[in-house]
Amino acid sequence: MIQRERSYQRAHLRAPYREPVLFGDEGHIHKGRALNISEGGLLLDQVPSFPAEAEVPLLLHIPTYPYFKNFNLLKMKTFSRDLFATKIVRVKGLMVRRIGTTTSVDQIFAARFGIKFAEIGAHEQKIIGDYVSVFASNLIYLQMLIDSWNTDEDMKMRTKELAKILGYAEIERISELRQQVSHDYLSLQWL
Repeated sequence: MIQRERSYQRAHLRAPYREPVLFGDEGHIHKGRALNISEGGLLLDQVPSFPAEAEVPLLLHIPTYPYFKNFNLLKMKTFSRDLFATKIVRVKGLMVRRIGTTTSVDQIFAARFGIKFAEIGAHEQKIIGDYVSVFASNLIYLQMLIDSWNTDEDMKMRTKELAKILGYAEIERISELRQQVSHDYLSLQWL
C-alpha cells in the first residue's frame, strides 16, 4: 500500500502553542501540555488519556505577544512575557483524534490527542485567532532572520533571541533551527 502525504489546507491556521492546559474529567482536574492551537482546536500532549465521546471543559491561558519585527536587539534581550497580558480562555473540547499508543509503562505519555473545540464563544475564538496571527507573523520574521544569518553578528544575536522567545530550544546549528521553523511554518496552513 502506498502512503500519500496529505497536502490540503486546514480549516483554521494553527500555531505552535507549548502551554499547560487544564481539563476536567469525572470531577478531577488534569494537566496536559498543548503543542499547537487554532481557532478550531488544539493538539494535547503529556496526558495518559483523554475522555472519548464527551465534551470536556478546558482552561487555556493564551499569551499575548507583540510583533517582534519592531524590536531591536536590546528590546528582544529584555523581553519578558510577564510584561504582556495573558488571557484566560474557557472552552469545551471533544477528542477527534488519538495519535500514538499507551501500551507499555515506558510509553504512557506517548499518546497525543487532537481536540476540537465543541463549544467556543466568539470572544474566545478571536483571542486564539489573534494569538495565531501574531505568532505566524513572528514566525515569518524569524525565517527572515535565519535567511540573513550570515549578514552580521547582530543578525545572529537577534535570531537566537527571537527563537528563544518563541519557544525554540537552544540549538547547536542554524540548520536545525531552520528545519524546525520551516516545519512549523508549513504546519500553519497545511496538514
